[in-house]
Amino acid sequence: MNKPKIEIYTKTWCPYCRRAKAMLKSLGLDYTDYDITDNEELQQEMVERSGKKTIPQIFINDQKIGGYDDLIELVSSGGLDDLTEFERPNCSEKDWDLAVIGAGPAGMTASVYAARKGLKVLMAARDIGGQVLETDTIDNYLPEYGTSGPDLMQNFLKHLRNYKIDTLFGEEITDINPQAEGHILLTKSDKKIKTKAVLIAAGTKKRQLGVPGEHQLKDNGVSYCATCDGYIYENQPVAVVGGGNSGLEAALDMAKIATEVYLIIRGEQLSGDKSLQDKVNNSDKIEVCKSYQTTEIKGEQKVESIRIKNLNTGKERELNVKAIFIEIGLIPNTGFICEHLDINQGNEIIIDANNQTSIEGIFAAGDVTDIRDKQIIVSAAEGAKAALRANEYLN
Repeated sequence: MNKPKIEIYTKTWCPYCRRAKAMLKSLGLDYTDYDITDNEELQQEMVERSGKKTIPQIFINDQKIGGYDDLIELVSSGGLDDLTEFERPNCSEKDWDLAVIGAGPAGMTASVYAARKGLKVLMAARDIGGQVLETDTIDNYLPEYGTSGPDLMQNFLKHLRNYKIDTLFGEEITDINPQAEGHILLTKSDKKIKTKAVLIAAGTKKRQLGVPGEHQLKDNGVSYCATCDGYIYENQPVAVVGGGNSGLEAALDMAKIATEVYLIIRGEQLSGDKSLQDKVNNSDKIEVCKSYQTTEIKGEQKVESIRIKNLNTGKERELNVKAIFIEIGLIPNTGFICEHLDINQGNEIIIDANNQTSIEGIFAAGDVTDIRDKQIIVSAAEGAKAALRANEYLN
């Protein structure tokens, strides 16, 4: 097989860059990484080649692919199948004992444990590594002291490749059709997966505001990652939504480069760490808008302003900003299964002590469930436990 020439422009702290590189590695594809973090010449080169300022920007055999979402679409459509060393399973011709949804700590651990029990396993996931990829330093996952999230997840993946596990990476599950004797999973690309049992380890995703203009202006001033896109709005006014640690860190980061930063919070007080609160309150560039809710994001082709409403008085303000960074936490990826399974008020899947959901033959593990502790080591352990219980069920 002739190896393709893959080039990717990234920044060290960009989570979507990490996800793109993790996806390429999962497919056995080598790439040249151009780190433009502190290299203006490379950054200008990227803009000239791609016509974009957002990262990552990916090229295959000198052909522009685009960003991370574009890469996922290409993988899902089979556009990279001829370039990879791993064969994608034919869903129409094969049935599995267990389908694992998700490729984070819970999903990969579950797949390994299930395969070791002799089950025919399929792992389907849009992303590789989950939220762990966004963690720079991990000191509490034994025995991987001082590792990074991307490195840890690659070690998980290398371990998984030692077993006979079918993988459908870049695939998003959109629905599960429970059957009397097994279940059918549907994907965004219209694939049908037949399996006797299901293990959901789909993790979490960024929470959205759900206001007019948010969807239309995504990537044109609406961002869910200040560390990814903040540099684009240097010397411009911006807004940050969220009073927790993520929101405070985003506001402080933007205060270094923006002309002014509006930090919008629903409560009367900031809720992040005291040290971060002190830094925010002492910054002459950050205006904290307490008890405000964002009601609209305005702009034709890109963000021009936002409207916010005081929850106590009902008074509205319009802030002239060029970007809004939404940092309001995470929600479990349960949209595709909510109508079937019992979930709690936080949309987490309710499980029992055996990781069994409200439907027989469907198990769940990790951050997508109602377990209290959301930690890497806990998710991995829950994945192993769920796989063992699924094996008992199948036997």
